[in-house]
Amino acid sequence: MSVTSQLDSSGIPTFYLKHGDQEVMVSAFGGQIHSWTKGGKPCIFENRARAIVDGKTAYRGGAPVCFPFFGKGTLLPLGTNQSVAHGKARVSIWDSQVLESQNAVVLTNRQPSAEGYGPTDFTCELVYSLGEELNIRATVRNVGPNESPFQLVFHAYWATEDPSSATMTGLGNRYLDNLLDLAEKQDIDSSLPHPIPFDRVYLDADPRQVLNLGHVEIDIVTRGGSGAVLWNPGKDHSFKDLGSPDFVCLESGLITPPQTLAPTQECLLEITYNARLI
Repeated sequence: MSVTSQLDSSGIPTFYLKHGDQEVMVSAFGGQIHSWTKGGKPCIFENRARAIVDGKTAYRGGAPVCFPFFGKGTLLPLGTNQSVAHGKARVSIWDSQVLESQNAVVLTNRQPSAEGYGPTDFTCELVYSLGEELNIRATVRNVGPNESPFQLVFHAYWATEDPSSATMTGLGNRYLDNLLDLAEKQDIDSSLPHPIPFDRVYLDADPRQVLNLGHVEIDIVTRGGSGAVLWNPGKDHSFKDLGSPDFVCLESGLITPPQTLAPTQECLLEITYNARLI
């Protein structure tokens, strides 16, 4: 196992974690995973040809970190729109350090609460480590003077050439449909393939999901989370930095209900990904 680092084209630290036949690339910009391969095959959709790497624009692909709110914040208690979408952490340069003895990278960031809450500040510390599994440990602390809710979501793009054939377990059947103004709906069976496009917030997701992408199966275990998101915009999307949407976004974290922290309080979230080639 090893951890190496270099600067990307915009001068921002990038880290490479290796273990056996696995390699993970993590960027200090946005504090996010850019790629994960196992046996030379992609687990994460990298979007190398289209993603913008300029140290200013959110990187579309990999596994962006949404903090201190998800989307436009409409799942927060006040239900009002926030900006920048998904929070400013994903367009910030995170402080970073390498823990070589643990084959890990530690990234930290500080963000104010969403507008209309607090006001207070949150810090988020992420520890990415790679062994047989890819592990993310997150610690969020309220370091300001007031109570406030927040969300922390790992917006993972899972690579597949046929997203409409991907199957998954553990979502539950009750969801909010973001293509229908967050109307509550019910799946007959959420483990069946989903015709694209889809944009759903699953309310009763289990702590564990298993996602079959055709060439690889991803086992996702979330400790301390709430809810899950399933997203693919379809081929008629309007994103200039995205070509064919060859992915399924199955997103884990503190989604709904959000977490509320009083001053000095902290909460822990841990996500473990295990990839098995098919």
